[in-house]
Amino acid sequence: MRHPTPKQQAIIDFIKNYFRQKAISPTFREIADNFGVSVGTIQDQLNSLNRLGMLTWIPGKTRSIKLASEYRVHTTQPVPLLGVISAGEGITVFEESDPEIIDVPSTMLNARFGYYCLKVSGFSMNQDGILDGDIIVVKQQATAQDGDTVIAIINDGLEERATLKRFYHRGNQIELRPRNQEYQSRFLNPEEVTVRGKFCGLLRRSDV
Repeated sequence: MRHPTPKQQAIIDFIKNYFRQKAISPTFREIADNFGVSVGTIQDQLNSLNRLGMLTWIPGKTRSIKLASEYRVHTTQPVPLLGVISAGEGITVFEESDPEIIDVPSTMLNARFGYYCLKVSGFSMNQDGILDGDIIVVKQQATAQDGDTVIAIINDGLEERATLKRFYHRGNQIELRPRNQEYQSRFLNPEEVTVRGKFCGLLRRSDV
């Protein structure tokens, strides 16, 4: 593999550091804003890096940039895949009794906390780059701050349903907000919502 130019290496370093901090890849716009150039300029650089085999992405999919193995952090930790989470209206709570084990990059994890993985079903979070079929990594916790993406259990009096949404306090209610304009927020009483975890990263099946 040919060595990248200094500008290309800076882009690779930015993508790598962005992923370490946020557990998702940056958009073209975010890379361009960081370097103070146009999206077209960044796309030209990314095309060059792609031809050199240094990174890839899925055309038309946001946050799908994937660095070549030479530029990734290789250490992983095993995390159980407990079931499916709805990025839609909600799904009946279910956990696998014999879960598959997923190798998760250590950069997504903090040894002080517990983690699990879930497979995403639905499209309500696609503006955050969370797509149908993705595997998400979840930190176990029962509280959330405004803007967190959480695993929320909704108890509607009939059954418990699990969903993946942005969390906000709205006076005496809780807003569970999708990230897809085709879906609407749900406003619920606090006693109807239980937080089971916080989203902290995702993997695509090609990565696991």
